Amino acid sequence: MKMNYREILKVATKPDLKPFDTFTKWGPFSLNGYVVIPDNFPLDYYDDFYKQIDDGPVGGLTYGAYFTLINNELKPMQLDQHPYFNEKNCTAEELQQIEQLKNVSIRVIGFDDNHIESNELGAEEGAKYLADQLMHIF
Repeated sequence: MKMNYREILKVATKPDLKPFDTFTKWGPFSLNGYVVIPDNFPLDYYDDFYKQIDDGPVGGLTYGAYFTLINNELKPMQLDQHPYFNEKNCTAEELQQIEQLKNVSIRVIGFDDNHIESNELGAEEGAKYLADQLMHIF
């Protein structure tokens, strides 16, 4: 099922969060911790760039994509970061709408607090720890 980007654009607004701000959000398995990243940081949490940090206390990174504000609630938006995204399957209009959604989104990386095993740090503490690590490589 394709996402209706046009309808989302009608209600999406950019969250008032800056690089290295943190937040938590319930995911499918547990409370997740997120850090807003600058535009020059990769969204792919497997990127070698993130090998510079110690993510052990948060159990490793598990998410990299976008969040936008819809009806005053932060909503995850994988857009072109979705594992099954293929540009060839999108129309020119859909690709343009994805770019427009990026303009009303923040870029984040994150982790699961307690997916398989509990992390050393919980979601809130872990997000702050991760933000601190990332600020030192900025």
